[in-house]
Amino acid sequence: MSQDILMARQPIFDACLNVVAYELLYRDKVNQQHSLITDGNSATSQVLLNNFTSICKEGKLTTLPAFINLTREMLTSGHIPDISRKHIVLEILEDMAVDDKLIAGIRRFIDAGYRMALDDFIYSPEYDPILEMVHIVKLDLLQLSDQQLVQHIELLKPFSVTLLAEKIETQEVFNRCKALGFKLFQGYFLCRPQIVEGRKLSSSEVVMVELMSLLADPDVTTYAIGQIVKKDPQLTFKIIRIVNSSLFNLIRKIDSIEEAVVLLGVQEIKRWCALIAFSGETAKPDELTRHTLIRARMCEQLANASPKLSGSSAFMMGVFAGLDALLDTPREEILQQVILNDDIQRAIQYGEGDYGKLLTTVDSFITGDWNSLPDACSVQQLNKAYQDSLSWVRDTLEKIS
Repeated sequence: MSQDILMARQPIFDACLNVVAYELLYRDKVNQQHSLITDGNSATSQVLLNNFTSICKEGKLTTLPAFINLTREMLTSGHIPDISRKHIVLEILEDMAVDDKLIAGIRRFIDAGYRMALDDFIYSPEYDPILEMVHIVKLDLLQLSDQQLVQHIELLKPFSVTLLAEKIETQEVFNRCKALGFKLFQGYFLCRPQIVEGRKLSSSEVVMVELMSLLADPDVTTYAIGQIVKKDPQLTFKIIRIVNSSLFNLIRKIDSIEEAVVLLGVQEIKRWCALIAFSGETAKPDELTRHTLIRARMCEQLANASPKLSGSSAFMMGVFAGLDALLDTPREEILQQVILNDDIQRAIQYGEGDYGKLLTTVDSFITGDWNSLPDACSVQQLNKAYQDSLSWVRDTLEKIS
């Protein structure tokens, strides 16, 4: 991959909020028309796809399909990339002029066994020959009023296409799209809390918030961590199980949480407790856990490269920034229940200070809002931190499972 390309992924869900694919978002800062799949680099493309679309799902490592935009040149050139048809969906961008050459190019890809999607689709009769061939049509909810959305659904009924709603921003809009018959859904609506008035945290959630607060303290002791972990039997069991696993190659078995915490050390136990407290302990889809942990790890990676920031504090900041969505509780309410240092508190609440800039930068990168990235950011550093975070979260969740 070119060092000038910014690249991230966005999940695509089914109606049950299972991740069924990822769209690969990318932008070449030099050449805006760059395609990830170009002549002569199919092997590199395959490695790239695997890195961005491999996840731990239900305890197993799996590779999901990738949605990738193609340029008009790629579509009409006759070149068929040597990439598994099962792991790719090719997107036709909305700004391509429809003519015989484009239609012939699309037919060539479909005849070769590729699945294809129309991106940001606005209906026009000239698209009918393409609609007869493609498999998926993506409708941008920010471009269409509710009435226009219903009209598009009616216009597309004669064609055998799967409808994908993109840029969903709230749970309510997701529910509306399900009711309208959409089968696929895209957007960061999962990262926003669905506030339930009067909701009280469960006992395990209270322990989790208490533990997160403790872990955010740079001077926390192993004894204090052990005392909190012991309040939750499931958490205690998981820590003991991990320490006794093949990861650590111990000579003898560890059977107390105090021993386990001392053995792992404060920095390592911080990471494991954060991972375990999230993983499988909330009713939220796995993707929200992945998103939160990728953010936390990326904050940590970038903070470690800065003399002014603490990687450990940055990791906890990334975790706390996602607790409102995980617990369906307002962020202010969560922050009232914990004691964080002023720098982290201001970063999460207001995006202020060096930690606030770091959190904003990481969130902008992950969501593909690259116009908001500071000019001083190194593309190479951001890409490396993001890809390392993807791999770390995937591998670590697989070990926990």
